[in-house]
Amino acid sequence: MPKLWRDVLARLAPYDAGRPLDALAAELGLPQITRLSANENPLGPSPRVIRALADAAATVHLYPDGGSVAVREALGQRLGVGPDHIVLGNGADELLSMIAWAAFEAGDEVVVPEPSFEPYTTMVTLMGATVVASPLRDYAIDLDDVAMRVTPRTKAIVLCSPHNPATTIVRRAALEALLDGLGPDGPLVVLDEAYQDFCDDPEYPDGVALLARYPRLVVLRTFSKIAGLAGLRVGYGVGSVDSIEQLNRVRAPYNVNRLGQVGALAALSDTEHWERTRSLVLIERAFLISELRKRGFELPTSQANFLLVRVRDADGAHARLLEEGILVRHGAGIGFPGHLRISVGTHDTNERLLRGLDGFAPARAERPASA
Repeated sequence: MPKLWRDVLARLAPYDAGRPLDALAAELGLPQITRLSANENPLGPSPRVIRALADAAATVHLYPDGGSVAVREALGQRLGVGPDHIVLGNGADELLSMIAWAAFEAGDEVVVPEPSFEPYTTMVTLMGATVVASPLRDYAIDLDDVAMRVTPRTKAIVLCSPHNPATTIVRRAALEALLDGLGPDGPLVVLDEAYQDFCDDPEYPDGVALLARYPRLVVLRTFSKIAGLAGLRVGYGVGSVDSIEQLNRVRAPYNVNRLGQVGALAALSDTEHWERTRSLVLIERAFLISELRKRGFELPTSQANFLLVRVRDADGAHARLLEEGILVRHGAGIGFPGHLRISVGTHDTNERLLRGLDGFAPARAERPASA
């Protein structure tokens, strides 16, 4: 009998998104659970998005625009690039798969920071390429170490800025130095900027602005965070016309659903909602960082809409918060044991979070866990 499944699948673990919130709340006897584990938008989508989705609901029996033309044109106007520089995906996760399908082969090497967002390594492994891990230094990507790991077999480098889950950024001068050093014939550089809308560091580079100088750069962004469309799964990649053409060769027909495209267009029209979300996150992020540090917690200064907090007895703190109806992400499952990854919520939610964490600050004499 022929073997059904590929051997490589034994090296992959299914992504664990956690139990549905209603089922978890019922099990715990709680009226509801506030999820601060998935880095979702605390305000939800724009009212324009909700109205547009309601208006479009009667058309879901029709296939969507296979090329997402209207969304790409609107995005191009916003970003200052032509629509032929943009490809849409069913979330940025699909874009990662498209890059792997189009570029990676057995024998290739792909440099990936460690730890980082799990799908980076999954897509490399599945294609039979080799993950070359570059460990973080003090919660940040070490671009000097990344550069040292590049060999003639390096097909791509994957960078995440702001980093998930470490919250730190790659700075402009360091990134440009890496790109210059790789040269015009260097590997593909995939820059995941899913959280770039929440950056306020003046040294943060705009990946899209770098594309004209570095044609082997591909930038990934999403509507899930700043626009609050996580449930619609709309991500986009921006790159050279040649890079986008290659990705379109492996893109599935109708890969972004009709309501996703409708929601993305409506979200792009409501810049005020984007600014409200950004303002709330920046204000509440600063509040949380200040209050956590006053209590003795240690954490890198976040440039995302979440925090990575070192916690004494992370198991106990995670359980305590859940008892209070707040779900956060345990760091043990994302490469940071002894930490919790916590999304920035509304002020009331953040006050509840702080009360739940009281008593779990690390002892002052302890040193931060090395990343």
